[in-house]
Formats: sequence, C-alpha cells, structure tokens
Amino acid sequence: MKIIYGKVSFLLDFEKPISWNTLPTFILRSLLGTQLKRICCVQRQLSCEKCNISQSCAYAVLFESPIPKDTKVLPGRNRGAHPFVLTHGKVINSGKQYEFTITLIGFALQFFPFVVLAFQRAGDEGIFSDQIMFSIAQITDSTNGKSLGVPILNPLSTKIFSFEETDCSIANKANIHFITPARIKHRGQYTLDFDAFSLLQSLYRRIEVLAYFYTDDSSDAQGYRPPADIIITKRNLTWKDFSRYSHRQSAAMELGGALGWIEIQGPIGAREKSLFDAGTIFHVGKNTGFGLGEMSVEWPSISIEEVHDASIE
Repeated sequence: MKIIYGKVSFLLDFEKPISWNTLPTFILRSLLGTQLKRICCVQRQLSCEKCNISQSCAYAVLFESPIPKDTKVLPGRNRGAHPFVLTHGKVINSGKQYEFTITLIGFALQFFPFVVLAFQRAGDEGIFSDQIMFSIAQITDSTNGKSLGVPILNPLSTKIFSFEETDCSIANKANIHFITPARIKHRGQYTLDFDAFSLLQSLYRRIEVLAYFYTDDSSDAQGYRPPADIIITKRNLTWKDFSRYSHRQSAAMELGGALGWIEIQGPIGAREKSLFDAGTIFHVGKNTGFGLGEMSVEWPSISIEEVHDASIE
C-alpha cells in the first residue's frame, strides 16, 4: 500500500489577541467546512450522496466523503474517512498569531487552492461572536520548506508513505507519545485501556481505508494481524476532553481521548515501524480531521546510523 500526501503550514495573523477555549483546530475545521460549502456547493437542494458532481467538489470530498455502500473495505457504509488531517501547532505572540498544519491525502491534494481561499474568506468574516478578523500571514510547503505566495499557482510538493510488508526485526522497544487526544477503540469502546493489538490494528485500518479510497494504488493489501507478543509495558495516560459545537446536532459536545505516553515492548518489525510512522503523518484513531490523534515515536533501541527508514520515500 502506498499513500501520496502533502503537508502545508499556515500562519494566521489576528487583528487582536485570541483566547482559545478549546483546541484551536476544532474552530479551524468548522471555519474550513463552512466556507468550502459556500464556495463549492452548486446543488444545495441535494445531499452529497445524491449529487452527481460530488467527487469533483472540495467540500463533498473533504467533509462528507461519500462512498458506495458496496465497497470491500467499508461495506454498508456511505461515508469514508476524510482525506485531510489538521495538526495543532502553536499560539504565538500572546495569542495574536496561530500556526497549524493541514495534510491533504491522495486526490484531495487538488483541492489545496480551495482550502486557501476558504481560510481567506473566513478571515474576512471574522471568528467568534465579536468577529475577530484574521489574515494568512504565511503559507509554507512543509515538504520542502518553501514559502508559497497567494494566489496559489503551483501544486503542493508531495511524499509517498509505503506500508512495509516485510517482517524483518527493527527494535524491541518504542515509546509512543499522544500529543493531542487519541480516540482508540478497544472492545468496542473508546478507552485509556487499549492494548498494543488495538493500537496497531487502528493504525493499519486507517492507512488501509485511506489507500483504498484516495490513491491510485490498485494493489490489494495483504492484511495484517498485530503480533500477540507486542505489549504495552508502561502507560501514563489521562483522558482529555475538548468542547465543540455541532451544527448538525445544534448542541455543544465533548470530544476527547487518551493524552500522554505508553511504552511498547516486543519483536517490533518493519511492518509495525511503518505503522507507527504512519501515525506521525496521518494521526491515529477517530476524528483526526479535528486535530485529534497526533502522535510521535521514540526508538530507544534504534541506532539512526544503522536503520534506514524504508517506509517513507
């Protein structure tokens, strides 16, 4: 399996300091979806599933992600995983600026100019009840570090993630840090008590779905079952909720997951390492489009000089 992707960093400049009362990517996702629908939707009387141009619509692909119900990867489902990830960056200059990253996956890369336009229009309208306006101070192609001008005339640079199918031994220990809350299911529930099997399965399932729906790679995945002897030996996790307002349900909601770190031990092979690499790119678990599931990995037993990262080209 291979997944093409591009990452771009935005620096927003607000007319006055912002005090964020939730994870900022929650707000940015709402702004992006609202503006994309205004810009792109030409058949508002129809749902995205019934619109015959939905596969060419930035809003439909990124936020509704309609799929046929007879796919082998998600049978019976009419919506797939969203082909973008928001990554929380940092609040700068006492709240006057905010930096974040968006990762676009597969054929969703073509909609990058629409994303820029959506944030421009959101800035012109302002956010929150006092309509604080903002501008895009800088756009940086994260792949090559180059600053991109506006309007965007050139496509994003891209990388390719490849799932490593071989089973060669890589390490016997890894430390996983969950930077934003990770919503990982274990025995049907989102919980802090997930095991290594559930984590690895969640990572594999995510790339399987993204590769199937958003890339031109027609090769069939061979399937993957995490080794039973890879286990979590230490954990320091807390459950963290963030508030968001759901326009669909017209209600405030809490959305959260596991925050902190775990230590994993066992015969970690190239397949497992490539899955952990995938998590650092595409996040892990549910609601990655909100900025959740960001993770990083430390390899205490790997020598950088001895091990080549074969999963990222």
